[in-house]
Amino acid sequence: MFCTKKDNRRAKRAAYELPADAELIVGSYQTTFSCDGLRYGYYADTDNECKIFHICHEQVLADGTKQQNHWSFFCGNQTVFNQLTLTCAFPEEAVPCSNARDFYYVNDNIGVEDAPFLTDDDVARGQALYSGYGARLSGRAAAASKK
Repeated sequence: MFCTKKDNRRAKRAAYELPADAELIVGSYQTTFSCDGLRYGYYADTDNECKIFHICHEQVLADGTKQQNHWSFFCGNQTVFNQLTLTCAFPEEAVPCSNARDFYYVNDNIGVEDAPFLTDDDVARGQALYSGYGARLSGRAAAASKK
């Protein structure tokens, strides 16, 4: 698919074009996230406590130049973007936002045939960081309650 110059301007403006009154859900937000250097994928916005996430997608224009498209979305009330599962979740059921960048690599398997979305190692790394549901699954909560 090719973009015209008009489409090109629209794609660049899509970053942080959140619905009216988004601040009521996410609070005031910074517009510092950039897709530069990132491959196609879904990315937690750590500058906004992972309440906002972005889709980055490189596109080849009709003249052969490459353009990095960037769209922004926010998670529902009281949820954050879980970089491990690429979904919105309650904070205690998500990788802590401070660790989200450590899981940006999860996007590398998007579009790769026969590649699992998450490996057992990915899941174990995430569960080690979860404070709620994931901690119960990994046995950390049970071990802590026996003390």
